Amino acid sequence: MRITTFENGPFMVNTYLVVNEETSGAFIIDPGSDIRPLLDRIERDGVRLEAIVNTHGHIDHVAGVNLIKKRFEVPLYLNAGDEDMLASVGVQARMFGVGDPGPIAIDVRLPDSGTVTVAGITLEVLHTPGHSKGSLSFLIGDTVFTGDALFNFSIGRTDLPGGSYAELIESIRNRIFTLPDATKVLCGHGPATDIGTEKRLNPFFN
Repeated sequence: MRITTFENGPFMVNTYLVVNEETSGAFIIDPGSDIRPLLDRIERDGVRLEAIVNTHGHIDHVAGVNLIKKRFEVPLYLNAGDEDMLASVGVQARMFGVGDPGPIAIDVRLPDSGTVTVAGITLEVLHTPGHSKGSLSFLIGDTVFTGDALFNFSIGRTDLPGGSYAELIESIRNRIFTLPDATKVLCGHGPATDIGTEKRLNPFFN
């Protein structure tokens, strides 16, 4: 498995390209608004994009979905708990003063828990609400993609619709911090970290 991090858009969201090196199949996690260079690279490298997998439905993480769908005709995987959030993407665009990507449809509704296989790669799905109702984290091997739940020395904001500080703290304690300390954490914004470091030093838990 090869993971490429592409920081993009006005919110500097981390978009991840996850490639199955055995098959060249791939999926994108959380596409931001300025992802054309990443899409050009996918075509140039001969990668076969098979899906978009989203941690949640906020505009900074879904702004590039329709562009990808138009170019590659791949499905969007997202938890149904964020369906209302996705329906309000135009409102979010006006709220933050960014471009409206237009209506976005979920093609595959991800469960709150269990596993899903995309491009031949198995993701363990962890429901980590608090930043939004349908927020998910994805564990692949020794790496967890936490979206906007857990950041390097911080946590996601909880003042947006569907947010809950208590729920987010519980999600991180009970579903993310139970992973091995060596687990690498790839966040929705900012630098990577690991579980052990966050358990010891994250100020929201110490």
